[in-house]
Amino acid sequence: MVVTSRILQEKMGVDPEIADYFANQRPVPANNLFWNNKRIYLSSGFGFLTIPFAFDLMFKCGISKSVLLDDRHVTLMENGFDQLKRYENQLISSEDFLNACKQLLKEHIKQPNLASDLFSLFSGMSPRFFQFEQQFKALARSDSFLFTLVDMDVADKWVSDFLPYWYALARPILLLDDFKDLMEDRVSNDENTIIELGNDKAAILKAYELGLQDLNLLRSINPELGAIMKKLLEDALNFQHIKGLLS
Repeated sequence: MVVTSRILQEKMGVDPEIADYFANQRPVPANNLFWNNKRIYLSSGFGFLTIPFAFDLMFKCGISKSVLLDDRHVTLMENGFDQLKRYENQLISSEDFLNACKQLLKEHIKQPNLASDLFSLFSGMSPRFFQFEQQFKALARSDSFLFTLVDMDVADKWVSDFLPYWYALARPILLLDDFKDLMEDRVSNDENTIIELGNDKAAILKAYELGLQDLNLLRSINPELGAIMKKLLEDALNFQHIKGLLS
């Protein structure tokens, strides 16, 4: 499915300029494992759509589009995604991923406290400046995206104010994957919020409620996207394997 700028704007509440930039203007990065064999920048599925969603969220939280859509900023994000995909595909270790991020960002960091906290998190240490998702390991998978913020000149207060909105977007996306992949994750022992919550009927319902709580906040800043994701979360309760566990 081709994701057009019109779909992003009208159905998903993304700012028109941001939608046009990622759907029509931005070329597919060369030699980038995240876009491996992709011929268009945006494909269906949240892996790619999270990019315009997140940029739109940052814009709605006060960052100018001239900063967000600057080629140097977007290229840095894309290079980080390449390293993240190498880590997810087990081509490099977590230590290699962290070192690659440090090397990639070292000349560009403008938010040193966020950078320090993210480096600490990925080294297994406690953050000093900000509050991250630390209750559920499966929902902390989105923290790597936050490296995208460290090359922007934003205040600590902005970061603190932004993080709840970021998680209101990211956690429901991860929860949707957890609902879809529950049976596979049980076998493979992959991270899954439902498993963390107890791996039973009560855990499914609790995960659903957590998603709704986040989407209530997301809808306050992007009503269209919040409504779509709420419908997807409701539909997840009707997955055959989920319905069987709820009966």
